[in-house]
Amino acid sequence: MLTEGRHLKDHYTDKWIVLSNPSTAEKETLFNSFGLPSTFYNLKKEKTMASMQSCHTPLDEEGFLLHIPLWTKDDFSRMKDPSHSLTAYVAPDITLIWTDEAKHENTAAEMEGSLSGIDFIYKKIMAEYANLSSVLDELQVRIVETENQTKDSANRDVLLQLTNLEQEVVIASSRLDDYEESLNRLLSYRLVETRLSVNNREEIRLAIKKAHYRIHLYRDLLGSTSGLLSDSIDNKLNNIMQYLQTWALVISVPTLIFSLFGINTSGMIGRETSFSSWIVIIVAVLLGAVTAWWLRKKEFK
Repeated sequence: MLTEGRHLKDHYTDKWIVLSNPSTAEKETLFNSFGLPSTFYNLKKEKTMASMQSCHTPLDEEGFLLHIPLWTKDDFSRMKDPSHSLTAYVAPDITLIWTDEAKHENTAAEMEGSLSGIDFIYKKIMAEYANLSSVLDELQVRIVETENQTKDSANRDVLLQLTNLEQEVVIASSRLDDYEESLNRLLSYRLVETRLSVNNREEIRLAIKKAHYRIHLYRDLLGSTSGLLSDSIDNKLNNIMQYLQTWALVISVPTLIFSLFGINTSGMIGRETSFSSWIVIIVAVLLGAVTAWWLRKKEFK
C-alpha cells in the first residue's frame, strides 16, 4: 500500500510516501521512479540494531537510509523483538517511510501534518525518547527499592531482583548506545542540518544526553548495590563461621576431659571413686560453660 503527498516549502518541494506491505510491482515502481536502494527493503528485517547509511540518488544527490527498531515501554529493557520500527529513505526531493500495515493510516496522517519529512522523523525520535524516559523512571524506582532491600536483608529474593535489574539495565544501555551512534550520524548529515532547525537538533541531542547520563548512572548504582550485597553476604558467612568455630571450641573442652579420663592411666584423681563419672561430667559441663562465656566476652573471630 502506498500513500503519497507533498510538503510545499519556499525553496523546495518535499514529496513523501508512506509504504506498508509493498507488492513486487510497488517495489519496482519505487526503484524506477526514485532509484530507491535495494538495501532499503532489507532494513525492515533487522530486529536489533539501528543504522544510518548514506546513499546517492540517480541524480547523484546525497540521501540516507535510517532504521531504528522501536520497542514498547515494557519490552525495551528485555530480550524481546521490537514491536515496530522507524524505517525511512530521505533524499532532497523525497521522503519514504516504511511502516506496518496497521499503522499506515496514522503514519500518513502524521506525515501530512508535519512540516517536512525530516520534521516527521524528528517528532518520532522525540516521542520515542519521551517513552524511554518513562522506562528509565521505572528502572530508577526499582533500583532504589532493591538498594533499600539490600541494606535491610540479603536473601535469595533480593539477589534475584538485583540480577534481573542488572540484565535489564545492560540491555537498555546497549540499545541506547546504539540509538546514540546512529542519531549522532543523522544530526551531522547535511540534509538534516539544512532542513531541521537548530533548536530541534539541540532537543534531540539533549534527549540523547539525558538518556545516556541516566542509564550509565544506573549501571554504576547497580554496581555499588551489588558490592553492598556481596559484603552483606560475606558478613553473614563470617558470623556463621564465627558461631561454628566458637561452639567447636566449647564442645572440644568436655571432649578432651572425657578422653583423658577414659585413658587407662593408673593414679588419676577420682578414677577409683564410685562417683567418678558424675564428677567428670559436671567438671566438663562447667569448663565448657566457662569457655563459652569467655569466648563470648572476647568476641572470638
